[in-house]
Amino acid sequence: MVEYYKQSIRGETMRLLHRNELDFIGLDIRTINLSKRYFESGAIQLLHIEEVEDPYGVYHDVSAVLEVHGHLNECSFRINDYMEIENEQCDCPWGSYGICAHIGAVIHMISLMTFDAFPYHYQKTTSTLQKYLLDKEEKRKEAELLRQKMIMKRRKNESRKMIDQFQRSYQERLNFIVKKESYHLIPNFIFDEDRLLIGFQIARDKPYIIKNLYTFIDNLDNHETVRYGKFLEVYHDINSFDELSRKWIELIKTEHRPQTSLYYTRMYEGYYDSNRYLKIDNENVHKFFDLFKDEKEIDLTFLEEEFTYPIKISENEYSYIISKQDSLDLIEGKDAYYLISYDQIVRYPVENYSNLKEFISAISLEPLYVDKDDFTSFEHYVLSPNKKYLDIKDERKKKLVSVFIPKSFKVYGDLFDDDTVVFHAVGIDENQEVEIIKNNHFQPSLQSDLIKTILENEADYIEEHKAYFNLDRPETFELILEGTKILSQYCEVFVSEELKKLGKSTKYNLHVGVSFENDLLEVNLESEDFDVNEVDAILKAYHKKKKYFRLKSGLMIHLESNELDELDSFMQEYDLKSKDFHDGKLVMDNYRALSLDKRLDQMNFIKITKDDSLSQYIKGFENMSNQVEIDDQYNDVLRPYQKVGTRWLLTLYSYNLNGILADEMGLGKTLQVIAMLDSIRDKNKTSLVVCPASLIYNWEDEIAKFSKTLNCISITGAKTKRTLGIQNYRDYDLLITSYDYLRRDVDLYQDHEFECIILDEAQNIKNQKTKNAQFVKRLKANHRIALSGTPIENSLAELWSIFDFLMPGYLYSYHYFKQEYEIPITLDEDEKTTKRLRNLVNPFILRRTKKEVLKELPDKVDHKYMLEFSVSEKKLYLANLAMVNKEMQAKMKEVHFDRIAILAMLTKLRQICCDARLVYDNIKEPSTKINATISLIKTLTENNKKILLFSAFTSLLDLVSNQLDKEQISYYMLTGSTNKEERRKLVNNFNEDDTRVFLISLKAGGTGLNLTSAEAVIHIDPWWNLSAQNQATDRAHRIGQNANVQVYRMIMKDSIEEKILKMQERKANLADSFVEGNDGSLSKMSKEEILDLFKR
Repeated sequence: MVEYYKQSIRGETMRLLHRNELDFIGLDIRTINLSKRYFESGAIQLLHIEEVEDPYGVYHDVSAVLEVHGHLNECSFRINDYMEIENEQCDCPWGSYGICAHIGAVIHMISLMTFDAFPYHYQKTTSTLQKYLLDKEEKRKEAELLRQKMIMKRRKNESRKMIDQFQRSYQERLNFIVKKESYHLIPNFIFDEDRLLIGFQIARDKPYIIKNLYTFIDNLDNHETVRYGKFLEVYHDINSFDELSRKWIELIKTEHRPQTSLYYTRMYEGYYDSNRYLKIDNENVHKFFDLFKDEKEIDLTFLEEEFTYPIKISENEYSYIISKQDSLDLIEGKDAYYLISYDQIVRYPVENYSNLKEFISAISLEPLYVDKDDFTSFEHYVLSPNKKYLDIKDERKKKLVSVFIPKSFKVYGDLFDDDTVVFHAVGIDENQEVEIIKNNHFQPSLQSDLIKTILENEADYIEEHKAYFNLDRPETFELILEGTKILSQYCEVFVSEELKKLGKSTKYNLHVGVSFENDLLEVNLESEDFDVNEVDAILKAYHKKKKYFRLKSGLMIHLESNELDELDSFMQEYDLKSKDFHDGKLVMDNYRALSLDKRLDQMNFIKITKDDSLSQYIKGFENMSNQVEIDDQYNDVLRPYQKVGTRWLLTLYSYNLNGILADEMGLGKTLQVIAMLDSIRDKNKTSLVVCPASLIYNWEDEIAKFSKTLNCISITGAKTKRTLGIQNYRDYDLLITSYDYLRRDVDLYQDHEFECIILDEAQNIKNQKTKNAQFVKRLKANHRIALSGTPIENSLAELWSIFDFLMPGYLYSYHYFKQEYEIPITLDEDEKTTKRLRNLVNPFILRRTKKEVLKELPDKVDHKYMLEFSVSEKKLYLANLAMVNKEMQAKMKEVHFDRIAILAMLTKLRQICCDARLVYDNIKEPSTKINATISLIKTLTENNKKILLFSAFTSLLDLVSNQLDKEQISYYMLTGSTNKEERRKLVNNFNEDDTRVFLISLKAGGTGLNLTSAEAVIHIDPWWNLSAQNQATDRAHRIGQNANVQVYRMIMKDSIEEKILKMQERKANLADSFVEGNDGSLSKMSKEEILDLFKR
């Protein structure tokens, strides 16, 4: 991908930056001519072009110094990955208006260069330039020195202030500990009508008045030392007060703490300063009571008594009048009424406090008038529920008549006959019981009203105080299942055994038959209990959590059933809709046969019948791998496990099925596919291989090496050449192209249908939204194969995308897959769902590891080199970590946090771990990691070992190469800028000559290389993707390797690299769970996990 990008840059740079096209970037004619004159006169004294590569592309930073008429000007700009000029700056007067003639002259010079010249550095040795550069560096040093002095002066002042502050606090604390002082708060109660005011004195021996409670609390919070009088100086600490005083402080803090500022206007209530006294009122009386009710040392008695409020009922011509009899100074607390007198405080707990409080408040100031026609309702809803707390003096002419007041209730239910349910209820006291239904001759209550509401309102008819319900109504089942549960919370409920049975789950006779005809599965659903055409309506009611459903026949069926549970689970698992059944029959694609067969075996309640045609299909598939024949030319070429893999591919082909060959790197997936293609070779059949650009020649070489018959062509090069090759595709057995070329040529493929399409490194389509995935899925083929040693690298969405290419719809739509599989597995770690997904994908994935099939392959030994930062490196790393952590905390609070910004922060920390010179220009010495790496390389080369060194940073490879030059150690280097021909040459040379070290960019060399001459692999910086790192290692640890491969991972201790290492281990479980069949959990990086990377 990087190679293609850079080839594109070469052509685009010369076209976009050609001097005849400078008007394209917005220059006027005068500036163009002036820039040309500057360039031709040799005004450019210094030119530096740096190539920068990151995960999002490649760009070039340009800086230059020009001398015009004896004056030096400095300018800079960037060429982005779209070949556009941006961030242009020049210190000339015209630099602030855009691209000036100085920048134009630099562009003239670049336009004459070939791409191979980059990165580039040019510098004249004129005395003027040297003086300019020296002056610039001197000024920079002077400015930096001045800045450091100012910072030092400011920080010294801050440190002196801190010393003074901490010294005073320390001395105060020391005095407190030595003297072991204990202080007391002495309350002073002032009773004023309905309120209580409390002032306080503080004392050790002699008491002193606390004049401002706000200030007292602030002193406590700040641990201040304050003098209250001649003989009392107090260090304010909560531990310096006795236990009772701490309670007073708790009350003061809660109720008397200022909310806005430390400065307040002195406010007075009567004669009392509100800053000096704590007022006990309705807001804090409950806390005051709870804190001190058991204290014996204060001069107040705390009582709790039953509450009775005296009211009077009188009348005039039209109304009844409700008024209070006595005036009580009650405090309405949050949970009860309170009464404060000179020596005691009384709490009156009340049930249903809010309603009673509202009633008493309504009559406390003036009487309440109730219309005589409304009084019955007023008595029922207002007076009766509160009657136990009211002392009623009735002065009406017609007095209240004494009525029966039930103390408890019982409800009885029974099955009256086959179609009717009957309920009746009674109210009970010590002496008698009365019927509740259709009876008003008793004192109503919440319980009685609830019984009447549920039973009377829903009954079909009422007779002799009994409520009757017909079973043909859903409401009757609702009453049996839910209504009785509600009633049981307020009264005793007794139902007969016959009635209880109506609420239990029901067993249904469901039968599913499966047969295989015309390459399609036919599923047949039957039931003796209901018409299968009503399944859709039944399951809709089931999903709404209904307990029952009325069939078209009028029969009510209960929906709590194991059979319905199992049927619904089966249909959801295969994304089947009830409407898809026609008279109980449903047709499915043949590729579901393998997983469906296993799923049917797991049915416990539904009766299953498998037709012989299905059994024969499954048995034939299982035995076919032993019967298919491989082309004779491969009998002595393929290893035993490769023959198994080739037969598996041929079996899928014979059954018109597709799959993933997911063998571990180095096991010869390419050879197995070549053998399969030769075995199905036909002059009228053409197949297509799509692979990374770096593997095109590898496919050509492998076919030339192993196949005597396959006629192949690579679709590469110029557009006309590619077009001709695609048009004449029938002349070849196999076409080979790259994902990149396919994106450009996809329209040329639309009229062609291939026998087989093979995707090599199929993880290239793991993101369903990319052009790679979209264009590959537009191709037409009878058969499809995916090759990938890592079909899952980060998430299950990647597996879905590959299967969407192989068998569209097999894993359903992505929305359905995400809701039913990905989220339950990744977030909830649902083992049942994990097993379901395994059943679906396992038949179409073949995965073997080297450990399983290559007993003769030497071991791969992993070494972790944990390296300690030097003192200066540690300081630099921690300073950057603190700064990045602060920025990260802020970004994580955003709703949509910027992952690109996060990646930039992570990259900076990783670079500092590798070598601070990647970030800072003023550091000259190699890092601890590079020194340790060079030392390891020297040890290995002294033992005649060849070494592959991988890094994600090409700039780090440059630093390593500099050190290798100093040590006179020979090496090759392969990066994204290395073209395909040079790449092939370097690989062959390394395998054949005495060069000891191969420096390789992780992305450029992670795939498509066979470097079995190497016996050691060094990963100088850990990469997020463990699969990519393992792929790189397997360039050496593969077939053809005769020696143990030693893998060294260079990790800086207590750094982000150690966090990445742990994350790699977690991600390794992802692939294991579905590719290798082992148990494992899935994980995604949450905000918390990202933040954890930045913790010390």
